[in-house]
Amino acid sequence: MGHTGRRAFTLIELLVVIAIIALLVGLLLPALGSARESGRTVRCAANLAQLGVSALAHANEHKGNLSTGAWDNRVEYAWGAITEKGWVADFVNGGYSLPARALCPSSLARSSENLNFQRVNASGVYRGYSPDEIIQAIKDGYNTNYCQSWYMGHTDTKTVNPADSPNVKKKQYSIGPLNEKSIGNTCTPSTVPLFGDATALYGTDTVIMDDGTVTPGAKALTDGPELAVRPSGGNVRGRQNYTDFGAEHGRGGQTIPGVGHDHNFGQMAFADGHAAGFKDTKRDGMFDSHAIVKNGWGTVEYDELEGKVYGGWLSHKGLNW
Repeated sequence: MGHTGRRAFTLIELLVVIAIIALLVGLLLPALGSARESGRTVRCAANLAQLGVSALAHANEHKGNLSTGAWDNRVEYAWGAITEKGWVADFVNGGYSLPARALCPSSLARSSENLNFQRVNASGVYRGYSPDEIIQAIKDGYNTNYCQSWYMGHTDTKTVNPADSPNVKKKQYSIGPLNEKSIGNTCTPSTVPLFGDATALYGTDTVIMDDGTVTPGAKALTDGPELAVRPSGGNVRGRQNYTDFGAEHGRGGQTIPGVGHDHNFGQMAFADGHAAGFKDTKRDGMFDSHAIVKNGWGTVEYDELEGKVYGGWLSHKGLNW
């Protein structure tokens, strides 16, 4: 009585099976990557909304002030040391949230440029921080990779005359930290940005993290108002420059030169507590603008944000769109 043997795979059959498996993996990986990135985008939106709510909670307990302003250790640019004043310190010290536990999960930067050792210890700072103290601050929650809007840090310049505000990021030239009473006269809270994904064009200020890794430092504050020309002539401080808000999510399919990724979607939190996303249609990693003349004003129009994100004056009348 003979044995019935099992027929072995031939080499060709084995190669066909391997090719099919490789094809399936090739089809599934992009889908898995897309699903993973979608999850990160949702998580980022939740983080931003949480930060927005924290700002509103701070305002509720501090006479309408959404924060104590820009988060920066330099005396000319902020109102206190990085573990004492500024929006990150406000949220940690007030128990509203831990910004270090609510980082954008898609960003290549895991920290802020303002935690760079040389920047923290530059001339004219509130106090010095050793490397160990910076690492401990990160562990304690004093960290972010989101960019604060200039509005939230400074509201407006004291006057619209550029000669009165040669550097709009220095606190001596601004009205001061944003208060709820400054929102609503010229725009709605739902259009005033407080935070956003930091631009893909990271600064050179790297940060050593609490696990010993080195990360790029995300932009900390948008650049504030650019110059504009009045209908009657003469330069004034104009609409906001939002190029430090960038695209950290989505997949554009082609790596952006000088940026190193293909993300094409950025998100922001607004003064009413909600978060929203915007497509980087120009594919330059940021939310840029171009020059226009509108209602006689020589100013700028946003390439992707126009009509959705406010850019004009909060406290002065005239350039209110």
